[in-house]
Amino acid sequence: ESFNPDVILVDLEMPAPHGGSVFDIVRSKSEAYLIAIAPAAADTVRIRALRAGADDVVSVPVSPEELAARCQALLRRPRNLHTRWDPMAASVIVLGPLSVDVGRKEIQVHGQDVPVTRIEFALFEQLCRHPAEVRSRIQLLEEVWGPNWVGDTHVVDVHLSNLRRKLQRLAPDLRFIHTVRGVGFRLSTDLLRSGGAADSDERDLIPA
Repeated sequence: ESFNPDVILVDLEMPAPHGGSVFDIVRSKSEAYLIAIAPAAADTVRIRALRAGADDVVSVPVSPEELAARCQALLRRPRNLHTRWDPMAASVIVLGPLSVDVGRKEIQVHGQDVPVTRIEFALFEQLCRHPAEVRSRIQLLEEVWGPNWVGDTHVVDVHLSNLRRKLQRLAPDLRFIHTVRGVGFRLSTDLLRSGGAADSDERDLIPA
């Protein structure tokens, strides 16, 4: 279980253990991309594999060069963590049309870059990393500026207001950041539901 591959090849001709779905079995243990391997894959086979959870389907025989190219193409995608998603550990956080690349300090909406300042990114990253919490102004100030910050707590409002406008230019029908009056900020339920992260019982009280 210490082996953590980036891409896994799945042979569609091999029966799954206990008659289950091989994709479900792999997904329960790994967040790697899945490439299904099928002999002369017809459209019905491709569609079935993709619906079952494959990220790509290739027909055999396939050259090593093509297979390597397909693996590289998958690895260029922002990773959508399929299972066991831990927002505190994720390097790329994906919710619906939103992608937050922590390593590159980049935010995209519908694949388009959102120009953000260092402070705007740091604040938004904290909201994304605590998807089940409302973050208070004090918490955000300490996380972004450090425990010895000095000044007006409403500087957080200014930065998040600017960021909210930038995000909504690219998705005007989607709310990204919700202000909880007298408490702080959270990601909007709209955003969580667009990414499948909001539970039906979590309504407007739960950020994500």
